[in-house]
Amino acid sequence: MYRTAPVRIGAFGAFVLAGALVLTGCSSDTPEDSAAAADAAKPAPGLLPAAEGSTSYPLELESPWGSTTLEERPERIAAITPSQDDVEALVAIGVTPILVSEDQTDVWVQRELDQEIEGRFSVTDGGFNVEQIAAADPDLIVVLGADVSADYDKLAAIAPVLSTATTSEGESSVANDWATSITALGEALDLSEAADRALETEEEFFADFRAEHPEFDGKTASYVVYYGAESGLQYHSTPDSPAGLTLSRMGFEPSDNASELEYRAVISNEMLSAIDADVVIFSDNSDGHHADLTDSALFQALSAVKNDALVIVENHSVDGYFVIDGTEYDGNLSWGLARSGPLSSTWAAEQMAPALADVLGAE
Repeated sequence: MYRTAPVRIGAFGAFVLAGALVLTGCSSDTPEDSAAAADAAKPAPGLLPAAEGSTSYPLELESPWGSTTLEERPERIAAITPSQDDVEALVAIGVTPILVSEDQTDVWVQRELDQEIEGRFSVTDGGFNVEQIAAADPDLIVVLGADVSADYDKLAAIAPVLSTATTSEGESSVANDWATSITALGEALDLSEAADRALETEEEFFADFRAEHPEFDGKTASYVVYYGAESGLQYHSTPDSPAGLTLSRMGFEPSDNASELEYRAVISNEMLSAIDADVVIFSDNSDGHHADLTDSALFQALSAVKNDALVIVENHSVDGYFVIDGTEYDGNLSWGLARSGPLSSTWAAEQMAPALADVLGAE
């Protein structure tokens, strides 16, 4: 059974510590304070589940930019991928990283954590904040699917680096290969069985979901995101996109024109008919200006609109909530649909299910 979408009571409290890394530990001349500082520097209990005994160390970690070696099982893991895919993958197998981006406040991650994350690092346009990463004293740095060519040597000087990127240019598919990422993490952390369970849990969730929503089976769905008049309407549900994969696992089929459109293709007014489907999910990221488009004659001509099968999601990502049919919910649904991870995809499906069932006439 999957969890239903929680109705928002107050704005989601993002615990961002801007620009500063929160780390315990100090120095003192007294023996008591020295002992306390030493204890504070030790790994917090419960950061990782118990070792399974399937991984042998030392373990070589290969990447397009070089290799590093894990001499023993790591305990303090820094998750530094800009998209925060690594945080989601780690938490999905029961691991609490000791360092993540200050922007990491995703509801689907927070609800699975059983303890606070120790440190936060500030994000800059110039690349990884190597100094803050080093200050956290990690014994493994995880960066999934991202290009670290400019910083790999600096990161490797801090701790072994686990990367799932496949080319030195950092090229990757539209959707992260979660099975590859979680499997690699499971091996490195001696949690291969936990990694398998995470993938199985996700499959079981969607199997149960489809059984409970037969009204979605075989229906076509489009997911579009509106960024306002300047950036326009973008198509986000090509078959290999994160949203497209999530919708498919919910039981939907791609829209008739999905294979002819590119991921994040800008849809002009003249092309609006290309997004038509049995149901259209419209994410408004324009600060409430979606009516400029949705009230237009061309948009109103869509069969999904005529059949009352349009679901509008009003995103208020800065304040940490979204609105469907006048009801507020915690989280950033647009971001969840942009991920397709083991936690984000199931969370996004939960959030959309009631509205989609309503417009498709679930009994």
